[in-house]
Amino acid sequence: MQIHLKRLSLTLQKDNFKSFLNGSSLGKSLTSEELWILEMATKLQEGVSDFRFQTSGSTGTPKKITLTKKQLIQSAKTSLSYFSIKSDARFLLCIHPQFVGGAMQIVRAFVNQGRLDILAPEKILDLDHTQYDLVSMVPMQLNKLYTHLKNHLNNFNYLLIGGAPIDPKLEEKIVSDNSIDTKICGTYGMTETASHIAIRYFGSSLYKKLGPLKISVDKKSCLRIKGVLTNNKWMQTQDIIELIDENTFKWLGRHDFVINSGGFKIHPEKIEHQLQKQTNRSLMITYVPDEVLGQKVVLLTEGRLAILDFNLLHDYEKPKKILSIKKFNYFKNGKINRNATHKKIKKKYPKLFF
Repeated sequence: MQIHLKRLSLTLQKDNFKSFLNGSSLGKSLTSEELWILEMATKLQEGVSDFRFQTSGSTGTPKKITLTKKQLIQSAKTSLSYFSIKSDARFLLCIHPQFVGGAMQIVRAFVNQGRLDILAPEKILDLDHTQYDLVSMVPMQLNKLYTHLKNHLNNFNYLLIGGAPIDPKLEEKIVSDNSIDTKICGTYGMTETASHIAIRYFGSSLYKKLGPLKISVDKKSCLRIKGVLTNNKWMQTQDIIELIDENTFKWLGRHDFVINSGGFKIHPEKIEHQLQKQTNRSLMITYVPDEVLGQKVVLLTEGRLAILDFNLLHDYEKPKKILSIKKFNYFKNGKINRNATHKKIKKKYPKLFF
């Protein structure tokens, strides 16, 4: 395994990570993230058995998760095998390494004994024309690249996109753009499963599970997962899915966010996906209390919004009211903090909450 620090134009071999950290004067010039990467690579080489990661908090209270080296290695091997990535490949790490999505790029390069190039997340437009076998990005980075340097996308064999919702307008543009050859995948996973356990290719709404993993649903249609990554125990998620077959599913939304309006179960993320195609402004489907319906669907916008077309929605999905606030609350990964944002509605529109 090699680690190339693009900022310093420095390539380190697997046998000098630790000595560089301890003895090199250049080591003192490392950023906290570069230091973290080299320390993790060293721990992998030295056989450290447990690794701690911070969850983003976008699906619950932020917490520390411990994953074993066995789980990390299994996840890496599964991805490398699924994408048929040969040994001595080239990887790009351009997202925050402290979260599991970034850390797994380190593990994949370690298992593959390839080369890992490091680029600070905010420097994504500094990419050169180096060819990479596997790259992970967040949607905001993909948007920047496609807008300013879209030809660089063809330097990637596989590009994994995760960490936040993908702009449906951007996905449609890329799918219809015949100049883009890269295989771009949306990912489904979480810290507890050592990043993705399923992927969907751009242009498809269906996720395919990776590797020898079992999936099923509970009585609420929420996804359950079982395999080496879950210590061969069933892991219960709060993600509502449509199970197509034993290998395929369609993600519908979070059970935590389901709105019950007059007996109809409404998935906000599904509606947002449709409406977001019509605007670049942030929007959120939520609810206010209603004496007849129980919960009334409302569209909340960040700032004022032009009129949207609701005709593609079912009648029970159509917002009964449109509200706006100046600024939504966001998590560090770019996802809307729904609970905190919803509280702002109560503060601005107290008469709606009886």
